[in-house]
Amino acid sequence: MFADSLFALGLSRIKRFAHGYADMEVAIVVKMDLLMKAFQGNDDIVRKEILINKKPISLFYMNSLTEQKTLEELVIRPLHLHNGEKWKRLQNVYISGESIDSVSDAVQAVLEGFTLISDGEELIKLKTYSVSQRSIESSAIESSIMGPQDSFNESLQTNLSLLKRKVKNISLKTIIGNIGEETQTQYAVLYMDNKVSRDNLDFLLRALDKVNIQGITSASVLQQMIEEMPWSPFPQLLNTVRVDTSMSSLLEGKIVLLLDGAPQALIGPITFMELVNSADDEYNRSLTATLIRHLSLFGFFMTIFITSSYVSFLTFHPEMLPPQLFSLIATSRAKVPFPPMLEVLILEIIIEILREAAARMSIKVGQTIGVVGGIVIGTAAVEAGLFSNIIIILVAVSTLLSFLPTNVLLRNGFQVIKYVFILLAGMLGLFGQMIAFAYLLSHLVKLKSLGSPLLSTGFNKGRGYSNKGVLRVPNRSFIKNSSRTNR
Repeated sequence: MFADSLFALGLSRIKRFAHGYADMEVAIVVKMDLLMKAFQGNDDIVRKEILINKKPISLFYMNSLTEQKTLEELVIRPLHLHNGEKWKRLQNVYISGESIDSVSDAVQAVLEGFTLISDGEELIKLKTYSVSQRSIESSAIESSIMGPQDSFNESLQTNLSLLKRKVKNISLKTIIGNIGEETQTQYAVLYMDNKVSRDNLDFLLRALDKVNIQGITSASVLQQMIEEMPWSPFPQLLNTVRVDTSMSSLLEGKIVLLLDGAPQALIGPITFMELVNSADDEYNRSLTATLIRHLSLFGFFMTIFITSSYVSFLTFHPEMLPPQLFSLIATSRAKVPFPPMLEVLILEIIIEILREAAARMSIKVGQTIGVVGGIVIGTAAVEAGLFSNIIIILVAVSTLLSFLPTNVLLRNGFQVIKYVFILLAGMLGLFGQMIAFAYLLSHLVKLKSLGSPLLSTGFNKGRGYSNKGVLRVPNRSFIKNSSRTNR
């Protein structure tokens, strides 16, 4: 008899068998009424009763975590086919396993997507977790022209498979854990055992152990909790959705952190240039990629200096401007009622409002608001005499330069730094700008990524140049000890 033979296994586990049947584990006695009481008020819980050899068998699972097709194929159909050859094979192949000795463990199994089967005395735990997920798509944030187009999605298992299909090496290790007292969100730490720095790895694992939170909603939230200086405008970990970026980072000895439900990966330790670099640098020609990296770095400094220098020169140092340029600026500002610092701040805030409004609208409406709003407001403001046409140009150029670095968190940090430079330039002139710049450099020097300096060079000890610094060296492949000769 099926019911008698199956549940007589006691504290044992049924091994995965052929033809796609589920993983099964036999659990110790946990009464079904206790489970029903634990899930009282949860309408998502389903309890089914089926008859096997005139004996009632109870199924207990969470409807939103289990598809009916999966339940039918992995549970109900094998139960009804107990007289067939497949079911005899299932009964005869089993090994000893761990048991569930408390109601809390059984509840946790249901929350993780398992289906529990009971004959009134014992429970069998079947892994039937099956939910729909977003397909693998190209990234709209970190787009690439020549590189791979696949990017992470919200499934941790899918993201792990994307990386492990690219890195087929036994040195690739994975540490899996849970975070969040209420959500029990799963995370995975990946690293190359033969290349990783143990100090960086220990730093990350200690930081994850110290995280005390009810639940994690995204990788960016977790990033702020494990960084040494969360108040800094600069990120200390690389937040990326690109699989190829994560793969190349693993091969360089870095650590990749994946979070279930988050389509991004956190990478560390990193350098400042890795935040500035573009995803297409690896696929471009070396000279072109080096030029783009220099333009991005140049754009970072010009973004914080253009408008603040305008305020500084007009407020404290007009004699430093060429006479023709000063005359042109004075003519354009003849009707402007605001001092230079207030003029720049108002215009910067208006540009920021337009950008945030366009980002939160639909794509078609957002593009229209960004273009039409900028043109209409800019033209009307100049004609009304509220702003000079020169500051309109400078603010527009400064905004465009801020988009050269591809990292979103770094671009957002630019805005905070820009306002600090403008305020100090309006109060102290060039001296205020130099104070802000000195503090900025000292702050960057103090920043660390998983215990390693953020302003480190592109050279890794024992492994040479990482090719992610200021210079992009050509990728060369040398064949050693080849038996082939040129003919």
